[in-house]
Amino acid sequence: MYYTQSIWGDNVEDTFEYYIEEEDFHFKYAKGAPSVKGREFHDYNEFVFFIDGKARLISKNIQQHLERGSIIIIPQEYFHQFCITKPQSYVRCILGFSRTSEMSELICDVMDSVKVISAPEERLIGVFENVMEIIKSDLGRKEKVLFIRSSLIQLLVYFRQSCSEVIEKSTMLSPTVIGALGIIDEKYNKNLSVESIANLLYVSASSLSHKFRKELNISVYQYITKKRLMEAHKLIKAGETISHSAEKCGFSDYSCFYRLYKKYYKSTQ
Repeated sequence: MYYTQSIWGDNVEDTFEYYIEEEDFHFKYAKGAPSVKGREFHDYNEFVFFIDGKARLISKNIQQHLERGSIIIIPQEYFHQFCITKPQSYVRCILGFSRTSEMSELICDVMDSVKVISAPEERLIGVFENVMEIIKSDLGRKEKVLFIRSSLIQLLVYFRQSCSEVIEKSTMLSPTVIGALGIIDEKYNKNLSVESIANLLYVSASSLSHKFRKELNISVYQYITKKRLMEAHKLIKAGETISHSAEKCGFSDYSCFYRLYKKYYKSTQ
């Protein structure tokens, strides 16, 4: 567990970051380029408050440009990307959290798909604004942690009560890409290739590759690899050996898996 806080410079063009982490959640308020890239899957849930900048969300069920003030709900293990234009102006507030026994029911009810709330109620915005003020304040770490945890519960309760009426969903994926995603989700641990998926869909490999990259901003190969890494990570966290997890999730080359896993998760546990 750790806490870091840093600000550079005094004008609005400078980047800043406030970050606090506990075992079951982390909170970040930052301006500037994302510190972690290429993590389209992660093993925690996330609320993102999009404050400023230009960004487009890409996921399996929503692809849309984000408006300032939007709140994005991202369940764990769901594919997503934020395509950022001019990273230096990207300002966001992120609350990531894992499932805990005390909040399990709430989390299950709310975190069922990627969602965007483009015009959230003032009370929702107020929760994020209050946390941003608290994390910048001179309060002690213990008080900040308690405040953030209570704010997370508030957000989950609010979302369960009312957000289903204002959530926007915009599906623009082609039948080919939807079909490919279904095959990958079902057979990621098998010997998959662009060609084998294309054959199952009765399309050419080049057509599948082009549509997949265009619609999801990631190649078929990259998607399969990151899906496998996420599934292997779950097994490793559950106590499986690294080598068995790699084999079980479709990696035939252990050394290649080890290198990718260490890079992706910054650890081999």
